[in-house]
Order: sequence, then structure tokens, then C-alpha cells
Amino acid sequence: MQNCRRASLKVRFHTSGRVRGVAFLDDAVGKICAVCENFDTISVFNAMPPYEQLRGIHVNGLRGPTDIVACTMKRLLYVSDQLEGCVWQVTTGGKVDLRFPTWSPTRRKASSVNPVSLSVRRGRLVVVEVGRVSVYDPHDNKADEIKFPDSVTLHHAVENDRRAILVALSDSNADMSCSSVIREMQQDVIGKWCAVREWNLQNSDPLYMALDTLGFLHVAIRNSRKVLVLDNTLSEVRSIRLHRRSMPKRLCFLALRYKLYLIVESGAGVSVYDGVIPPVLYPKIQRNVTL
Repeated sequence: MQNCRRASLKVRFHTSGRVRGVAFLDDAVGKICAVCENFDTISVFNAMPPYEQLRGIHVNGLRGPTDIVACTMKRLLYVSDQLEGCVWQVTTGGKVDLRFPTWSPTRRKASSVNPVSLSVRRGRLVVVEVGRVSVYDPHDNKADEIKFPDSVTLHHAVENDRRAILVALSDSNADMSCSSVIREMQQDVIGKWCAVREWNLQNSDPLYMALDTLGFLHVAIRNSRKVLVLDNTLSEVRSIRLHRRSMPKRLCFLALRYKLYLIVESGAGVSVYDGVIPPVLYPKIQRNVTL
């Protein structure tokens, strides 16, 4: 197929457990951070070859991590913890910051969350929970919430530059059929969230997403060996094939300007891929991007 490209596997490194999330921390050194199932320590690797493992970040009380994201603007890591019912905030220096009672495990009974996955853009954190998507502003206040019916299973959500929320979900209707879509949600004039467009994947589940600097959406598909690329109208413009043993579960970019993928695979591993971005499809990449 003309719009299908094969990504080049650069390196694959292993962790001490099944990886549940990965993030690129664009600090002075550049680090890859990963969280593993039932582990209370964030694994840290140098983001440059040979990708040596660095000292991990211990998060006392972390029990059930489901995802991790990095906010360059605020110099924070966010780790969702389903067992503790909270989202941990960790500084880039490794300090666990519990100043915000909304997410502190000690206050979880008053403001419990059931986090499935995370995303962050321009300091705004999007938390996907069971049955709802919550948005927190750069001041860590809950800015909005989108609720979904019981028939919907939410996988991931990201916010784009138009303040729309792109939601990857599966919806089982009364006939027991299942539709997997990416749905773009926007607020109307009275503040109600409404679907403005969607992209149907038929028999495939959109498991995780990442936006690049030009607004193209990269989608990891469950039980496949590919990443799909959609434009801002949710039209497919590219299919990127991964290594034959890669089954992507999580996805983020390693240094956005170079279009390198970080792919979490089925087991205890993270792979670095060259995403093969054609120059015709992607003009010169913008370099000044704040996440």
C-alpha cells in the first residue's frame, strides 16, 4: 500500500516487570520513564544511545500504576494508580509531591478517581477513568468532566489545540455488537460536550494515542503490529508497521522533532522506533512545543 510504511526498530530494552506506561522527560539530560505492574519504582533510562538505565524513582505508596506522562512545562511526572485511586505527582528530581489534596492518597475517599490512562498537553492533564474523562487545568483544578454511558469502555483521551477532546473508546449496544471509534468531543455554546466527528475502526480497538507537533494523531491499535496516523479531520493518512513481534500497548514520542516512537509492548519491554515520517506528509517540524 502506498500509504503504508515500515518503522525501523532502533533498540529494545527491558524492565523488571510488565510495563504499564512510558513517558519521555525532556529535561537537561533527557530521560525515558516507565512504570511497571505492581511496582512502586519508576524505571528511568537515558534517552540517548546506548540508553543505559539510571537510578529509578521510588514512589512510596504506589501500588497499581496504569500509566505515566511527563509535563515539560511544569517539570512533573504524573502516574495514575488504580489501586490507590489517585494520580501521583512526581518532580523531575524524583520528589513525590502531594501538595494537591485532590490527588493525594490520604484524601482519596473525598475525591477518589479510578484512573485508566493519562495524557498531558500545555500543562492540562486529561485523566481517563471508568465511565468518564476528567480535565485538570494548569493550576491542578478540575476544569471539566465528560461522562459516558455504561455501554462504553474508555481506553484513552487526548486534548488537541482546539480544546477538543479526542476519545478512544469501544461501545457495546443493546444488540451486543461492539463499535470501536475515536470520537472528537467539543463544548457547545452552553458548555455541553457533544460529538462533532468520529472515526470507526470496525473490528479494531484504538488503545492509545499521541499527538505530534503538527496535530496529526498517532494511534496504537490493540492486538496489531501497527500505528495509524490520522489528520485533524480524523481521516487516515498513514499506516506505520512495527516489528513483527511488536504489539503496541502504549505510545509516546521520544524527542518530537525527530519523530521517534516509544512503544510499550505486550511484555516487559519498551522499544524505540523511527516512525518513518515522509517529507511530503510532514513539512518542517516545529521545534518550540510545550507539553
